[in-house]
Amino acid sequence: MSANAEPTYIELVLDGLARDRARVALWFGEEAWTAQECLDSVFRMARALERAGLGHGDGVTVISGNRPEALLVRLAANLLGCRVAMPYPLAPPRQSAELAEFAGTAALVFDPGACRPAAEAVARALPSAGLFALGPTDLGADLLELAADCSPEPLEPRCAPGDVMGVRFTGGTTGRPKGVMRRFARPPRPALPGGSVFLLCTPLCHGGGTTADLALAAGGTVVMQEGFEAQAVLAAIERFRVSRTFLPPHLLYRLLDHPLLPSADTGSLRLIGYTGCLPSPRRLAEATRRLGRVLHQTYSLTECGPVTRLGPDEHLDPRLLSTAGRAFPDVEVRIVDEEGAPLPTGAIGRIEVRTPTAMAGYWRDPELTERVLRQGWLRTGDLGSLDASGYLTLVGRGESMAIVEGHNVFPRDVEEPLRSHPEVREAVMFATADPDGLERVHAAVAVAPDSRVTVEQLHRWSVERGGARHAPHSLLILPGIPLTGLGKPDLAALRALLDAPNTPNTPSTPDAPRSPGARAVAATGAHEGV
Repeated sequence: MSANAEPTYIELVLDGLARDRARVALWFGEEAWTAQECLDSVFRMARALERAGLGHGDGVTVISGNRPEALLVRLAANLLGCRVAMPYPLAPPRQSAELAEFAGTAALVFDPGACRPAAEAVARALPSAGLFALGPTDLGADLLELAADCSPEPLEPRCAPGDVMGVRFTGGTTGRPKGVMRRFARPPRPALPGGSVFLLCTPLCHGGGTTADLALAAGGTVVMQEGFEAQAVLAAIERFRVSRTFLPPHLLYRLLDHPLLPSADTGSLRLIGYTGCLPSPRRLAEATRRLGRVLHQTYSLTECGPVTRLGPDEHLDPRLLSTAGRAFPDVEVRIVDEEGAPLPTGAIGRIEVRTPTAMAGYWRDPELTERVLRQGWLRTGDLGSLDASGYLTLVGRGESMAIVEGHNVFPRDVEEPLRSHPEVREAVMFATADPDGLERVHAAVAVAPDSRVTVEQLHRWSVERGGARHAPHSLLILPGIPLTGLGKPDLAALRALLDAPNTPNTPSTPDAPRSPGARAVAATGAHEGV
């Protein structure tokens, strides 16, 4: 790197680890890793991969849950200039193999425990790929054993700022995820203050993994958990004096609903970041009341990272809770019509952004790249509006909009009235089409286990607060919204539940007696895990 060049992403993280080598940089259960131990592990694994023939431009796929070795092997592969992809570790093995093949995998690094089935599927699909396990294995080689014989001396990065650092799979709700190419020169955001303690309880392969990197780059500590469990999160906040964490809305709600929250010491928290789907303003206000001024929303996309932000103080204004905040200083946001012409303030249209963190393009899809990236602007595929103060309001994905009897119906139109009901934790709109192509909108709501609210009551509530035009044709009342492997509402699963036999969900006439099966609770297929 020249004296005047900006450090690459990998250099930022390694420099952050070197800043205070004696500090504990990673906690995983009772296991503590100092920054020096992290650096040694990165350099040893990089040399082990290099001895196996891997180098600049090669594709390395990592399939693992949250564990220190998985975080560090990403850095090791990037140090060599390799392109890293991380599929969701608990995806069906066949999907893992398809994504590994799609990503151009020359070597697979995997957790030999929970991810063994995925590794076997990849080995069958890609017999020429190198196989490296993060521990003892009879499938390929034990990378940790190979690394133990290598030198921990520092290695210079083998990458240039414009090289592709990774292929990040999008979190779309339908179809195969797209591969977003991210360069080594991607600026860090959001910046974290030095000394922060970041709790990672969401998958390393998602946005929380990037925030973990940035916490290390800032000289902080990362507390890693295998997944989200509300009681374990509260215990970690108390024990490690966690200052920051990332909780998508559905996990934030689960934390709020946990009976131990009132007695937990959460005073160390300074920021809870969230993004991923349209949140409930009512529940955001509740979170601020109970946790303090700590909420920080970003409107983010895999294709470009954070676009807008709504800070903790802005969460005190009820009028702003239905917005996604204002653009970061180096980001431009505009609202355009179908032809790309700018729309006036307050009009709903397609959101386009211009940002230095935009992707390099879609992996192996130049046509889609050309459609999405135009003259420096990225077409997000989302719909929204900007007010006179620059606050962005999202109304949903473009493809999530439905046209019912000639009228546009957006997810927010259907979801917000339902979210305002005191017994509704979350609401998601989805649409279906009949054989003639006519669309109908439906909604699924998550309620507390002891809730007795009925389909009829929710439908009436929806009509009274959102109008008949925005009331769902049918409702599913569930214990939790089903999610895709990437933590997004699983619209295909909701449609399947809608079509399932013995799942009555269409409201009867308001005065009709409620039948014993009128409550459409489909516990099988509904989950909140990430």
